[in-house]
Amino acid sequence: MTTCEKYKNLIEKYIEGTIIDGQLADLKTHAETCESCREEFERCVLLQDVVRQAFSSPMAAEHAGASLVARLSEEPNLRLRSTRFGTALFAGKRAAIAAGILLAIGLLLGFTIGRAGNPAQIPLTAQVPINVGKIDGTVLVRHEGSDVWRALEAGSNIYLGDTFHSTAGSAFALNLDGESTLELNQNSMLVLKLYNGQTQFFLEHGECTASLESPHGPFFISTPHGRVEALGTEFTVKVTDE
Repeated sequence: MTTCEKYKNLIEKYIEGTIIDGQLADLKTHAETCESCREEFERCVLLQDVVRQAFSSPMAAEHAGASLVARLSEEPNLRLRSTRFGTALFAGKRAAIAAGILLAIGLLLGFTIGRAGNPAQIPLTAQVPINVGKIDGTVLVRHEGSDVWRALEAGSNIYLGDTFHSTAGSAFALNLDGESTLELNQNSMLVLKLYNGQTQFFLEHGECTASLESPHGPFFISTPHGRVEALGTEFTVKVTDE
């Protein structure tokens, strides 16, 4: 494998959100001396930033999509082309094209963030005694019964039925009872559900880590494959497609 081929693969990992810190540092170092890889990496970062800005405030899905397309049209290194599936992005490189597909088309179709209606019109469920802790990057939350995503902020009220989605390169923590915390890693989705009269954490996909005070009562994290019980003060649960 050539050197640039290796780093193009790392760019794809960056797009997918699977790149680790060491690989990202290596990629950034290489990009400083390789113009081709630097341009490709910068395009991907640009696409990610544009998408986040387009959806940074509540708006209808079609308006957010229009904002996204308009912003991208201003960029000289990105070209928009109509396809039978909608608007696609072409940056001249395979990773940039992949970024356009993952970040733009997915968002325009509402895969990651669909905006429609007014969140205030949705009747909220019971508020739960959980606080939002540290937030890194862009984390989204959707209330039960709503198809609207909004940015999660420190101090936000948490309600039963809320769904949390940490985007690529993002993570956040929920402060539970006492000193206990639950951290959600990037590219993960967590839902708060009611189970036997108590709040249940349901990890749909991705990774989360629970750090529990000692001693602690029974603590579970549910997944599509079953429930996982805490046997100590810290444990990690992963849900993948494999």
